[in-house]
Amino acid sequence: MKEYALYLGCTTPVRLPAYEASVKLVLEKLGLRITTMTDANCCGSQYVESLNHSAFAAMSGRILALGESMDQDIIALCGACSGSLKHVKHELDHNEDLRKEVNALLEEEGLKYTGTVRVKHLLQVFREDIGYDAVRAAIVRPYDGVRIAAHYGCHVTRPEEIVQVDDAENPTIIDTIVEIAGGTPVDYTGKTRCCGGPMLAMDAEVATKIGLDKISNIRAEGAQGIVTACEFCDIQLTQIQFDELAGNAPKIPVFPLTQFLGYAMGIDFDALGIRLNKINPEQLLQVTQKA
Repeated sequence: MKEYALYLGCTTPVRLPAYEASVKLVLEKLGLRITTMTDANCCGSQYVESLNHSAFAAMSGRILALGESMDQDIIALCGACSGSLKHVKHELDHNEDLRKEVNALLEEEGLKYTGTVRVKHLLQVFREDIGYDAVRAAIVRPYDGVRIAAHYGCHVTRPEEIVQVDDAENPTIIDTIVEIAGGTPVDYTGKTRCCGGPMLAMDAEVATKIGLDKISNIRAEGAQGIVTACEFCDIQLTQIQFDELAGNAPKIPVFPLTQFLGYAMGIDFDALGIRLNKINPEQLLQVTQKA
């Protein structure tokens, strides 16, 4: 099975360590060998990107060069990180002047980007490297039809021609894995819309309203939980449910795909970090599993 360098980004280790823990446990149980990138910097997504493109390219370029120095392709967990690395790789592979500019900076550390490294979002790894049959074979504690709404996130699937993860207008990877694990995927209005997270720094109220509109659409379809593939989306869809704009509506548990899948694979709550979730899905998972 393939080896990968795991790029955690800034947010996961600090704000959603359970995502990191569950990813490592699930991937290793499915046969992948992963090495965490220990000297990686921020990818520069969105905020640096909007201020100084050269700095953004150098930040993501350094991560790509680190992957090359490890002789391993890179797994990214965050949609924004995945998108940044894939965008910069595309630019460096097609813009010789930018590549020379970035490599001149990387030379100080003895690093160089040559284009040999590949970047995959976690969802790609499930579909392309592990495969649905292997996921199905690993299920030992299938769910009994628990209704799950998938949230893919904007940067995970767009722009499709560069990120190449899934169909941007009709993504299916999360839904397929939910079904394999015994859950019932729930379709809902605005499934591919933004969670509002990228707007937080500019207008928190607008960001919250965007996210709550998605939550309302999910609730209208009777979903019992929301599964994500980006920790930033996970945090946003969780915290907005505690905002005063949410009122007293019942809260819907939000959790990473690897937590949902990991429990069905027989990994216990503590190891998956499920009790660290702000809206704990433990009761939902216990009640709906098959005996």
